[in-house]
Amino acid sequence: MVKKGDWIPKAIDAIRDRKIEHKRYVYVRKRIISGVRAIWPGELIVLVGPSRVGKSRCISDALSVSLVNVPDAEGTMRVVMVEAENSSKGGEFSTKAFMVACLKAIHHPIYGGPADDDLWGSKFDQLLHKTSEATLRDAFERALKLRQVEYLVIDEAHHVQYVAGGDNTATRVLDSWKCLASKAKVKLILSGSYKLLSLLGLAPHLIGRQQPLNFGRYKATSRTEVENWEQVLREFNELLQLKDGESLSTWNRTLFEGSLGCVGLLSQWIRACLASMLVDEAVTVTLERLQSTRLPSLQERDLLAEILIGEEDLKRAHERVSLPVQSSASDSPSKPPSEKKTSTRKPFQRKSRRSAAGGRA
Repeated sequence: MVKKGDWIPKAIDAIRDRKIEHKRYVYVRKRIISGVRAIWPGELIVLVGPSRVGKSRCISDALSVSLVNVPDAEGTMRVVMVEAENSSKGGEFSTKAFMVACLKAIHHPIYGGPADDDLWGSKFDQLLHKTSEATLRDAFERALKLRQVEYLVIDEAHHVQYVAGGDNTATRVLDSWKCLASKAKVKLILSGSYKLLSLLGLAPHLIGRQQPLNFGRYKATSRTEVENWEQVLREFNELLQLKDGESLSTWNRTLFEGSLGCVGLLSQWIRACLASMLVDEAVTVTLERLQSTRLPSLQERDLLAEILIGEEDLKRAHERVSLPVQSSASDSPSKPPSEKKTSTRKPFQRKSRRSAAGGRA
């Protein structure tokens, strides 16, 4: 029986807020839990994956905290989560702006936000303008200790690539985060796109301290992968109204290709479809409606290209690299017997030659 379109707003809210416990999500969550237990303070977990795959929510779920930072009754914060925004002029990443974001996330009493009598924040902005970045960093380091923070999570960490100065500067910024975590004795968790892998590869000190985890997409490479994807479709299907005899599984291949096997992209696609239905007062989800709200092919290709490069980079990171062994003089290949010169001189006898004029002893 076809319901009226009033079910659509509720479905949009349910899909947006729903946390689907699909196989890949559960596996990555377990890897994060075990990974943070295995590392020491000053070391880091690096979670990479495609856009909209659910990395942020998976981290907060693994650490059993909300995405919103709030101190407890004693004023302590076991986890601090902050986003690395490229919010400076021209879309650049600013290290000072990032440190301000960290102080806000940790609810610093002075640099954490405007006072109650500063409604528009003008006094607070003046304070930040006059305060040096080094002072802000020292304040955040002390706050990490006073709040007894155990985990510092930096989300969208790949945005550091937009810092003025390019990759060399980005490498120094990443290394400074490691130093901050080491001094404050916290465990660092970086989350971002696959670009984060290549940035970390420029910092040898970080490579030896990090555990890379991949929150990858689903692939049609095995029966298990296909079955896990079917589970995701069934979860979404419960919230939708379709014609009799149809379900999202009916269009499995189309949905898989259009979302690139990413649950987050699939969620976004279905919500866009439902929003379109609201405008046109449609009451059932159809294949034609889904196709009309699918991403343009150019954007799909760009997303897929980024994912494929990242998957290849991650694959290379796990390959065993054989370092070249320096050869000593004794290891140098000897010449064939025919090329060896034979000496006709007697042992311990100097080869006779005329000394230069005036050079005799």
